Amino acid sequence: MNSILSVWLNSLKHYLQLSVFLSTPAKLPFSPASLVLTLVAYITVGEFLLGAERGLFSIIIQIGIEVLILFGITFIALKIAKKPERLLQTLSALIGVSLIISLAGLLIMSALPDNGSADELNLMILQVNLVLLLWNLAAISLIFKRAFEIRTFTAGFIAFNFYLSYEYLMLNFFLT
Repeated sequence: MNSILSVWLNSLKHYLQLSVFLSTPAKLPFSPASLVLTLVAYITVGEFLLGAERGLFSIIIQIGIEVLILFGITFIALKIAKKPERLLQTLSALIGVSLIISLAGLLIMSALPDNGSADELNLMILQVNLVLLLWNLAAISLIFKRAFEIRTFTAGFIAFNFYLSYEYLMLNFFLT
């Protein structure tokens, strides 16, 4: 168990480096257990962020859909690139970066002052969410670029379309 935890802590270090554009998915350990721990941590952070608005099952479904879309994109792109051995590390990088950025969002949101009622649109929260979204898309794009060995524009296009697909599913089928 200690070796699994140490591998996961090493993965967390790389997730943080990936989040600030200083690493590559290839540097992550090849560890299915680390991927599972990262997914559990991501669900836990999701519960902290969204628990007041949604139930745990809804959060698990939402993260599950996100992971399924990322898996599909990654699987297809790596199959086309003839590099299927990169699947675990790339998926781990994608989920890990989302975990780190969600943790940053949790810390930032908790530091913001709570002013006004829930019905008011808080411009500060809106701007912070936009910055977090752009940061997440940039990190996902860089992971795609490095894992698939494609151009930056193509990776950005794939990342943006991932986001559009995810939001379309969430808005039209699950969060009505």
